[in-house]
Amino acid sequence: MSRKGIITVALLFLVAFLLLQVATRGYREIEALQSMEKAMAAVRRDFPEAKPVSTAQLAAWIEQKEGVVIIDVRAPEEFAVSLIPGARREPTVLEAAKMAEGSMRVVVYDAVGFRSAEFTEALAAAGCGETLYLEGGIFQWANEGRPLVGADGEPSTKVHPYNKLWGRLVKP
Repeated sequence: MSRKGIITVALLFLVAFLLLQVATRGYREIEALQSMEKAMAAVRRDFPEAKPVSTAQLAAWIEQKEGVVIIDVRAPEEFAVSLIPGARREPTVLEAAKMAEGSMRVVVYDAVGFRSAEFTEALAAAGCGETLYLEGGIFQWANEGRPLVGADGEPSTKVHPYNKLWGRLVKP
């Protein structure tokens, strides 16, 4: 086989491999959208180093006033609709690490858990203490009827859906 032929075959294999990766990722996302349980399982699969905490455990820590810093890593438009009481929005790992300095534990959340699990891994790598992500995110928190507040601090019952597809995981 000529050099040109070898290069052509190698490029075809590379393109096929890349297409397979894109298709697999698309399938995984579609699978995760089927239910909260599948979404939470997908987060655990995709971020095995991140440590989850249940909504019940976080609620207990908040109620018992145990030293927990709650960080919301959603986009500003999501945060503006509602948040978990006491949460702060920290858009960068460096800012979050500074805010969490000296805290016993840090809980990070987003809509479902993908962004927060990734952020949690980065915080742990930056040397933060016990860093956990809220399993199921604010969607699971809201689906269980737990308290939410608006950016103004007033009680809220709405959750930003992230987008039309992911929003199907939030109960009306």
